[in-house]
Amino acid sequence: MRLPFFLLSLLLVTFCLSAFGGCSLRGKPPTTRLYVLTSLPQSERATSPGLASSDTIGIGPVTLPQYTNRSQIVTGATNPELNRAPFEQWAEPLEANFTRVLADNLSLLLATDQVMTFPWQGPASPAYQVIIDVTQFLGEPGKQASLEARWSVIGKNGKEVLVRKKSSFSEPLETPDYQALAAGLSRTVAQLSRDVAATITVLRQKEGHP
Repeated sequence: MRLPFFLLSLLLVTFCLSAFGGCSLRGKPPTTRLYVLTSLPQSERATSPGLASSDTIGIGPVTLPQYTNRSQIVTGATNPELNRAPFEQWAEPLEANFTRVLADNLSLLLATDQVMTFPWQGPASPAYQVIIDVTQFLGEPGKQASLEARWSVIGKNGKEVLVRKKSSFSEPLETPDYQALAAGLSRTVAQLSRDVAATITVLRQKEGHP
C-alpha cells in the first residue's frame, strides 16, 4: 500500500531534521577568536639611548604560571576557582608572546636595538640579563587585570646578581570583553617593562656610566 504524498514528504522532513540535528534551524556555530599581547607604541621610544652601543640586554628565562600554559584564555581573581574561555584563545603560546613584548618594550624604553631573548646565540653573554618569574597573570573581564612577578638583573657576564625585586601591577578593565582583557594585560607588561628599564638605567649610572 502506497503512502499519500504528503505523508512521504512529512517523513522525509522528519528524517532530515533528526539526521542532521536540525542544522537548518540553528544558527552558525561560535567561531574561535584569537588575541595577543601588544607592545608599547613607537611614540614611547626614549629620546636618547639608555645604554652604550656595545651593551646588550638579555631577556629570560621568563616563566609564567602553568595555568597559562594552554591556548584558551584563563580568567579569575582572588577566588580559587579559575575559568577557561571556550572560544577566546591566545594566538600563540603566552610565554613566548610575553617575552617578545617585554623585549620590544625595553628596546623602546632604553632606545637600543641590542636586546636578545633567551637562549642566546653564540658565546657572548649580555651586559644585563633580566630573569623573570611571573607568579600571577590574570584578569576578570569588566574588572581588572593583574601581574605579579619576581625578577632579577644579572651582570658581569652572568656572574653577579645586581638586583632582585618583586613587582605587582593592576589595570582596570572598562568593558567586559576579551579584547579589553588582552589590552589590560598588555598594560601590566608595559608597567613591568618600565620598572625594569628604570632599574637598568640606575644600575648603569651606579657603575659610573653617564
